[in-house]
Amino acid sequence: MRTIIVLASAVASVAIASACASSEDEALLRADPPAPAAVPDGGDDDGGDADSDVDVPDTRLPDCSPAGWCITGFPDDDLVFRDIAPFDEVAFAIAESATEGIKVLEWTKSTNTWKYIDDGTQNATGIGTFAGRIHAPNVDEAYFTVGPSHVFHGERSGGTWTWTKQALPDNIAGHTDSHGNPTQRASGQPITTLGVWGTGAGDVYAYYSNTIFHRDPASGSFAAVYVADDLEAANEHIFFASVHGSGPNDLWFVGARDRGASYTCPLVVRRSAAGWERVADSVVSNSFNAACAERPGTLFIGGRGKNGWLVDIAPVSKTEYVALHNRVAGLTFEGVYATTIRVTDDGYSFEQSLVPMQVAPGSGSALETAPSTALWRGDGETWFTSWGLVLRGSDDGTFSVSTLSRSGGPVSAPFYRIRGTSNQNLWAIGARHAYHKTTP
Repeated sequence: MRTIIVLASAVASVAIASACASSEDEALLRADPPAPAAVPDGGDDDGGDADSDVDVPDTRLPDCSPAGWCITGFPDDDLVFRDIAPFDEVAFAIAESATEGIKVLEWTKSTNTWKYIDDGTQNATGIGTFAGRIHAPNVDEAYFTVGPSHVFHGERSGGTWTWTKQALPDNIAGHTDSHGNPTQRASGQPITTLGVWGTGAGDVYAYYSNTIFHRDPASGSFAAVYVADDLEAANEHIFFASVHGSGPNDLWFVGARDRGASYTCPLVVRRSAAGWERVADSVVSNSFNAACAERPGTLFIGGRGKNGWLVDIAPVSKTEYVALHNRVAGLTFEGVYATTIRVTDDGYSFEQSLVPMQVAPGSGSALETAPSTALWRGDGETWFTSWGLVLRGSDDGTFSVSTLSRSGGPVSAPFYRIRGTSNQNLWAIGARHAYHKTTP
């Protein structure tokens, strides 16, 4: 397979007026709590004395930011939203709570609030160790994953949800570390490698560690359809972190070949009509300065001396996808790179463009750039999330901050996912925040 590699860098620069925290606990302490579910935003106004004849200034914050990101109400203040599956009138999300454990929620447009729809079994002893991903083929069916290795399936009938679960097998034997939420060096935070996604109600996939599973619609069980078992060292892993596609014969899974710490190389696996194919991969070395080396027959994303995870992917067309590469050089986080992968007559090509996520001076952060947590592709635009930030990138190479703040101050919280059905139905979710945008 002949490969063509083109490297490009965007020259725009955007400042993020927030700092990176060292832990999720710090994020929860610093994040502004959402308003009560019954009222989209109570603000700082205590309402005053109803019998007083003294005018009281209205100090409540607006419901929406200048860029159109609007708050939504949810039942507990400490929810950390991890993933979301949106529709036009409803949305489903999976979240973690220090008080409630892992929870699954539904938002409805008519109320602009979230409510719990799970049955609590995901928090049984030995099951609810971390929140994974969520996928909904339609408004009456949903899947979600929870650590260490379970996938849940729910169906709604007559307004009532019924849930079943299955434990996925671990196909990397002899390891004691977690295969569902390893640490990404660029952010220092766990990254979910236990997920679920599908192209339709009858075509649903799960991934866990180095294995891709497909659900049998008749039996409801998941069976392995692809195992990346060509591990070359006792401490080596292959992880899948995200998936997207246009149909059963166009699926793209991204992740990393990993030996921990700084030895992590980008990975892409595709299923086409011809079957499963390793599109991008590397040989992992034990050198800090050259952790990844070219693997014959595959794309060498990043190049010599560069490593890091591919953490998300979105379609541009049936022959072009954009993946999110948090790129590391040696021991140093180098930057966020939008990685465009194309199907060509001779195989595949890729190009990388720097996404300018530069931390603002005086923010208190020791970092100069911030890793990105997710991307979403709309009509001619690619959206990125990071710490307290949504960045909007156009196909002409320009970037702009899509303001989340309703008060003018920074939103000091991590955002873990950006998803939508169009540029006029977007969600940005994270620690104690679930913003919805319906404006251009």
